[in-house]
Amino acid sequence: MTSGVILPSLVPSRTSGVAPLAVHFDATATTSATVGIDTFRQVTYAFNFGDDRGQSWAVSGKPKNSEVGGPIAAHVFDLPGTYTVTLQATDPSGAVAQTSVTITVQDPAAFYSGTKTVCVSTTTDFSGCPTGATQQNSLPTGTGWNGKRVLLKRGQDFTTLGSISIQDGNSSVQVGAFGSGAKPIVHSVGVGDGRPNTASFANDVSIIDLATRGKMAQGIGHRVLFYRNDLTNPRDSSSGFYFGDEYFTYRDPYRFVPSSSFYNARELFYVENTVVGNTSTDYNAFGFGARMAWLGNDFSTTKWHNLRIIRTYKSVLAHNRLRGISSTGGYHSLKLHAGGLTAYADNSLTSGTTWASRYIVTSSNEFGSATDNNTWTIALCPQNDQSAEGLEDVVAENNRFIRGSQTSVDLTVTGRRITYRGNTNASQSASVGLNGHGAALPTDWKSPYFSQ
Repeated sequence: MTSGVILPSLVPSRTSGVAPLAVHFDATATTSATVGIDTFRQVTYAFNFGDDRGQSWAVSGKPKNSEVGGPIAAHVFDLPGTYTVTLQATDPSGAVAQTSVTITVQDPAAFYSGTKTVCVSTTTDFSGCPTGATQQNSLPTGTGWNGKRVLLKRGQDFTTLGSISIQDGNSSVQVGAFGSGAKPIVHSVGVGDGRPNTASFANDVSIIDLATRGKMAQGIGHRVLFYRNDLTNPRDSSSGFYFGDEYFTYRDPYRFVPSSSFYNARELFYVENTVVGNTSTDYNAFGFGARMAWLGNDFSTTKWHNLRIIRTYKSVLAHNRLRGISSTGGYHSLKLHAGGLTAYADNSLTSGTTWASRYIVTSSNEFGSATDNNTWTIALCPQNDQSAEGLEDVVAENNRFIRGSQTSVDLTVTGRRITYRGNTNASQSASVGLNGHGAALPTDWKSPYFSQ
């Protein structure tokens, strides 16, 4: 191996915004002059977010201010300020280099000053509402969310007011809570999940500190954060979290917006949410999207798969607890597959629905439980032996598997350039199955695999 220069690339999804600000970081364009290096899997990436407040993830115990491993990471900046995010890249030859970017986080009290903040209470109790905010007993409708921070009174039940529905024409929206007490209870939440009237799809939306038995859906749009929400026994039969939508692009007979205007949902952040599901709800989370971050969530019990991602691109899943207790035992804590074998594009018509899942990091998660009744704990592979669905450039590292009575394989992987390393089952290495559900795949989509 000939040593050379490493040139790290650090691309943030955005460099400014309002707290809490979720940012996706992409280092996949890093290059190395060391001959023969695959920079996705063989370079060690150490992200420091410049936001050290002594906080750690509940599941992994690792600090929230850093991420070490693969080249995809994400962070939520809770407080206003200016942050220097640093990436150090190290290749196997010992070549080391750093680069950094600056993230500017604005104060929501200033950004949403005066009547840009709306406090909603079902009574006359507006204690804790910011000074100068609008006070009302109803939720906004239509484009009434646009540019607003809408705060619901803690300890109150808002289900009779209907769904929180944030559709096209709305951007720079926050929905959260004010006052003290339990999280506000809402009927359901929908962001860009209805037929759009314009191509100004909902974007830059944060849903924070709410509780519901309804679905939280993200359809069309980008830069959407679901943060610290609680979903308990979702009443919707399909899923608790639903993300991505293709109906309005391809099949809607009453479409107002040309199909060419639609894009794949992207920059989706699911951080520190809980879902306590049941065996009547199909999934605790289901869908597709690009540049997603699933961080610190806790999902348990479902009819089928706990978290099912049907296709994704440049995404990270880290520090989650996914317990795959299902209705029959034939499902998984995490099921990640693809639409087919073609390349991803942001534009929906360009990409179609058959794109392969590529550039994925799954790290520092806890999968399964002692009461888990499934045979494969997680499956990073096609959904079945009849579907030619490609996964490539995937790293599964430092995950902890807890076996149930029916567990036969901890981790099943099928694809090309798949790396698994540092995964454990109790005090031993996790068991890995190769080429599961790979019967329909071409030979060149079933290797190589790397165990490091």
